[in-house]
Formats: sequence, C-alpha cells, structure tokens
Amino acid sequence: MFIDIALNIPSDRIFTYEVPANLQQDVKIGQRAFVPFGNKKRTGFIVGIKKSCDFKNIKSITEILDDEPLFSKSDLDFYQWIANYFMYPLGKTLAELIPSGSEKKDFLWITPLLRTNERTLSAAQEKMLSFLQLYPQGITLSNIAKIGGFKNVTSTVKKLHLAGALQIEKKQTKQLSLQSETFVTLDENKISGTKLTDKQKKLIEYIQNTGEISLNNLIYKSNISGSVIKRLQGKGIINLTDKEKTRTASFDSKIGQNKNKIVLNKRQEQILKEIYSYLGENVFVPILLHGVTGSGKTEIYLKAIEKVLKNNGSAIYLVPEIALTPQLISRVAGRFDEQQIAVLHSGIAESVRYDQWRQIKRGRINLVIGTRSALFAPLQNLNLIIVDEEHDSSYKQDERLCYNARDMAILKAKMSDAVVITGSATPSVHTYFNAQIKKYQYLELPERVDKKPMPIVEIIDMKTQKEKSGKVPILSDTLIEAIKETLGKKEQVLLFLNKRGFDTFLVCADCGYNFRCPNCTVSLKNHAAEGLVKCHYCDYSVKSLPLCPSCKNSRILSYGTGTQKLEKEIENIFPQARIQRMDSDTTSKKGTQEKILQELEQRKIDILIGTQMITKGHDFPFITLVGVISADTSLNMPDFRAAEKTFQLITQVAGRSGRGDAPGKVIIQTFNPQNYALKHAQDHDYKAFYEEEIELRKALRYPPFSRIINLRMSSIKKDSLMEEAHKLGRLAKKINVQYGNAADIIGPAESPLGKIRGRFRYQMLIKGKDIKLLHRIAWELIHKSSNSNVKITADVDPENFM
Repeated sequence: MFIDIALNIPSDRIFTYEVPANLQQDVKIGQRAFVPFGNKKRTGFIVGIKKSCDFKNIKSITEILDDEPLFSKSDLDFYQWIANYFMYPLGKTLAELIPSGSEKKDFLWITPLLRTNERTLSAAQEKMLSFLQLYPQGITLSNIAKIGGFKNVTSTVKKLHLAGALQIEKKQTKQLSLQSETFVTLDENKISGTKLTDKQKKLIEYIQNTGEISLNNLIYKSNISGSVIKRLQGKGIINLTDKEKTRTASFDSKIGQNKNKIVLNKRQEQILKEIYSYLGENVFVPILLHGVTGSGKTEIYLKAIEKVLKNNGSAIYLVPEIALTPQLISRVAGRFDEQQIAVLHSGIAESVRYDQWRQIKRGRINLVIGTRSALFAPLQNLNLIIVDEEHDSSYKQDERLCYNARDMAILKAKMSDAVVITGSATPSVHTYFNAQIKKYQYLELPERVDKKPMPIVEIIDMKTQKEKSGKVPILSDTLIEAIKETLGKKEQVLLFLNKRGFDTFLVCADCGYNFRCPNCTVSLKNHAAEGLVKCHYCDYSVKSLPLCPSCKNSRILSYGTGTQKLEKEIENIFPQARIQRMDSDTTSKKGTQEKILQELEQRKIDILIGTQMITKGHDFPFITLVGVISADTSLNMPDFRAAEKTFQLITQVAGRSGRGDAPGKVIIQTFNPQNYALKHAQDHDYKAFYEEEIELRKALRYPPFSRIINLRMSSIKKDSLMEEAHKLGRLAKKINVQYGNAADIIGPAESPLGKIRGRFRYQMLIKGKDIKLLHRIAWELIHKSSNSNVKITADVDPENFM
C-alpha cells in the first residue's frame, strides 16, 4: 500500500510513501502521518491511497498520528480547490485550515560542553562557542542562526562537535495530545455480601443516584477522600475507566441577552417563508439578504438555523470579527443544544479548536459559529451557511493563504447542495451585482423593526471649522453641542476614528527629522498613555524621546489625531462623563473587549471611542448619537474600492444609533462634504450609491467587470527586488502578448507601504475577464522567477492594495 502525503512546505509537490504492513489497516484519507523527509522527519496529511507505485526506493512512513481522520474526501476536494485557486501549496493550505496543533517534527538540540582539550578553534568557531555559553541548557540549531545571526551554522556546529566542544541531540516537537478524564462506575453484583464501612456505603449510594461520574467531580461533590474510592476499587465494587475529555469554548456571555420573545413582522415572515422553501429542496441556492441596520436580519438567520436543525441538518454561522461572537453566543445559548454547538475562531485555544473539530467530524456537532476559519469545519449533512455582514473585508485573509471566506462560503454551499445567505445593510458591490444579474436570489428588508426611523445624518464641512490659533479642531462645534445634549438626556455616545494611538506622525520643528520606523516605511505613532512611540505594522516601539535624535533639540511637533488624543480631548471637554476607548491597544488582553461591551450595555459608559471594531453589528439601544471624526481617512486610500468601503463604514457606524426607543443622530466630519459616498450615506440610499459606483467600475473595467491577481514581491535587498520586479514586468508583458493581450499588466511599482518588517515591497496587478488566463500568467511568472532573494506571492481577488 502507498499513500500520497501533503507536507507543510512551500512546494506544490505531493510525496508518495509506502505503508508498512502493520500500519495498513489504520490508514485513511484525512489522517496525519510522520514521515522521513531528507535527513529529518516531518508531519504530513494523507491525501491519497493507492495499491501500486511506479517509483523505486520508496521510503516508508514511521507512524500514523491520528486514530481517526480530520477530514473526508469531499472536504479534501474543497481544500484542494482553495489551494489551486489561491495559488498556495496544498500542504500549507491544510496546515492553515485545520486546527491540529503544532507540527510534530525532528530538530537538532545543541548543548555546549566543558572544554577538556586545548584544540585550536577558528575565530568563527570561538565566536559561536561564546554564544552557546549563553544557553547552557541548550538551543535549537535553527535558533542559533535566527538569534545569533551566524552564517554556515551547520558546518560550524559539526566542526565544534568533532572538537568535543558541544553535544548534538535529535529531538521531536511535542504533538497536541488528547485530554482524558477518569470516570467511576459501580459493579452492583459485587455489593451484596461485601462488608462495608459507613463512608463506603455513603459513597456507593451517591454513585447509585448520579450514575457514571468523573472521579474529580465525585471527590469534589461527595466530600469523600480518594482512599475510600481506592478501597472500593480494590474490592471490585468500583471500576475506573479513562475516557477522552472534550475541551470546549465557553458559552457564558451576558452581552445582548434578550429575555423577550421576538415576534417577526410581516416582511420578515415573508422572507423566512421563502428561505424555508429553498431549504426544503436540498439544492444550492445563494441568497443576498439586504436589510437596513436594525431590520431584524439576525432573527431570520436563527429561525432558518432552527428549521435546519429540526430536520437533522447542520449549519455554519459566520461573523467577520471575534468581537461579534459573544453577542451572538448570548442569543444562541439556551435556544439550541449547547452540546451540539462549536465556536471556532483564532481567539480560542488551539487545543479547544482541535477537540471541537474532532467532535464536528464525528457528527456530534450540528451548528458551528465563528469567524472565517469556521467555514472549513467538516460538518456532516450541511444544509445552510450564514455569512453575516458579508461586505466586511475581515472575511479576506491578507497573509499566507489569501482566501475570502465569503466567496468560499458560496463554493462550499454549491459543493454541498446547501443554501447560503449573505446578509448586510451595505452589500459589497460584487455581491449586489450578482443579485442584479439574477445569479443570487435577492431578499430585502427596507425598514427597521417596529418601523423605527433611520437616524438623521448631518455632514459637517471641517474647512469651515477653525480654532483661534487657526488650526482645524478635532471636534466641530456641532458635534460638541450634540454630545452635551445627548449626555444631558442620559443617553450614550459613540465616536468613531479609524486611527489608534495619540498622533498620526511626529516631526522635529528645528531639523525636520521625521520619526519613522526603521523596519517599515511608515511614521511612528505616539502612544502617550504608554509613554511609547510605536509602529502599527511590525510592533517596533521605543520610549517617547524628549529630544530629537538627530539635532538634540526639544521642539518636537505632533500632527494628526488618533483615538488616544481624541480620548484626551473628550476628557477635557466633558470631565464628568464616563469615557472608554476600544481599539487594539485597549483590547489586547483576553476578555477585555467583551468587558467593555458589557459595561456599554449596562450603561456604565457614557462615551465610547473606538476604531473600526465598534462599527460592526453591535446592538445597544441607548446609543443615540454617533460621531464620525474623520470620514476622509478611508476615502483617501489608494484603492478602487475606497468609496465603497467609506460608504459601508459610515452606514454601519451610523446604524449603531437609534436602535432603541429614542431616535438617533449621526454627525460626519469631513473635508469632502460633496463626495457621492458621503451624500448617499447621509440619505441611507444604498441603491443610489451602487448605481453611481457601478458606472465608474464599468468605465475603468474594475471588478465586478474584471478579475485581478496581485503579485506581491518582497526582499531585504532593495536592489535585487527592483531588478527582479522589472524583469518580471517585462516577462509579464511578453507572456501577455502570447495570449493576445487579453490581460492588463499594471506595474510593477513600489507598494504604497514600500517596506514592512524589514522587507522592501513591490507589486504588479494582472487584470482581465478570464480568471483562468490570469492564473496561467501568474503561475508562469512565479515559476520563472529565479532570484532566491525575492519572495513572490499571489493574492487572488485582492481586497488590500497597501
């Protein structure tokens, strides 16, 4: 027997291994195997089984690592499609999508020894030995190169080993293991006729009442010592057995709990009836549910899930951000059986995700809730996928495997003959276009629940706002007055600014020195609350300096506004208000995000200041005023979707206002008050925005009228990168001629962020109508690139051009 193995390496190759006779009965597609690879052993996924092989001298696998498969053949077909489409190796794709813990693999452990001879060493060997003395317990071979920055590490280590200066051991990384728990049962036949103490009788009676119980629970709840249990085990009355313990995510969320029974309005009932009819057909149906903010889309999703679970089907419910899962969980808990629900996202421990995944594969879970990674759960009998806030760019992964979970949800539903509902108040232009051309079913909720009015939106032209010093203020007079009025009514305020930190950039007034990150081509941001200046791309940080590092003078000026500076300004103007900031700086610790949202719901916060994370899907009835501090941040991005993203952001954050009994108000501050995206957001008119935007896209032949692959090139050597980029640009144009110039080659050019984490960056766009042709051109370019100093990756259907 032979198996095909996909390894987590940057290669598209699949490797064939022989299976020893003693392991053949255990082999299934979807398991992991430990295999020899080069002079080490690696973990790989079994993706094929065959009886014969034409290759000679085939190596044998060492071990099967899983007692049951982590995915099925149909799941593998889905994963393989993703790997091919997004131009990413299958082995790395599987490692990215499947929560199986860190890979089991061999590594070399180097430990320095006391020198017992006076053998002469070279300068390089002496230098490395001095470095190794810092790690008397040992260090991995790879870390010697990574931390010490040495060259020719393997060669030098071997020579030091021969000189008796160090010890080399081959070790293996630990694999994520299953957790077990000891359970206690009674053998009733052994009780009668056995002499028992009072404590033993009491314990037996307790177990008779509870039935099988875990040993830890028994000791804790019965208040009887382990010695009593041990004696009963010795008498054969008690049996102890180890069983697999499934680690689960917590369902304990207090946010957004609604004790009142929700009654659907007539329009919701009509839409639900139509969705039920599609669910009854067991065929692929893609649906766009277009409903204004507060129109009751979530209740429709939950009713549809209820229908599916009653019919013994399964469902996936996707949300774009981890922050939205607590609020959703609180609505789901108690409504469905918690034992049959799994929550999957990157904020949950890998061990918990691994256990949940195994339960899903076994068919014990029928509802999976989570962010984009939850889509890949191997559910059985999948009938329904929900993609809430489908427009959100968080569904697109921007590094490594650059997939879009919204688009892959459509594919998965098609492969499963399932219904997929993509829902939003501001659908992506791409999705709405598909609904317009009848590719998707279109269902609309044009009004809020209980006919609550949409908030009144006012646009403030910041060009007319001036302080006495002549500077433009952070807050307009109109917004300050509106905050005063809202606080006076004991209502809540939401202030949105999509820039964290204190200032946007720092500059020396005397010599013009710009405080920039040494690893990235971006300005350092002042974080006054922590006394640091930070880079938001590589996490480089230094203490705030009172003097310019260039000229040593102290006139350091700050420009721009971040959430910290806004918070300070609000504290100065409204000293009595209870103010909280919610951005990635304040929510880095586990649980802080949920704590802030809980305090907002409990009305312990008067003014919440935040970045993009406060705009999404939250439902707090006492927020009646929303202030958008700068609508221009997203408008000025180098992205053909800039207007679309601005319209969506403004509409979504505006939708947080007036969801309770009191009407809402939104104030947008901008230097571009006539921009069409802002004007249509002011009127809550998505369709008018779409009509204007789609004409621009059509004229410029941008998606949805074309497809794009972005080839990203990076290197630590700028000259090598520029040379290779221009070489690939010439080659791209040459290849394009062979295909009748069916594609547009845009670039290559330096990326807007020309350097991140020490790597210089270029990009080249391949644009055209035929995605298969674009794939062929991109593949050819990647495989013909010969410069090992330059890393090339493909981003298919890119969302981010920075």
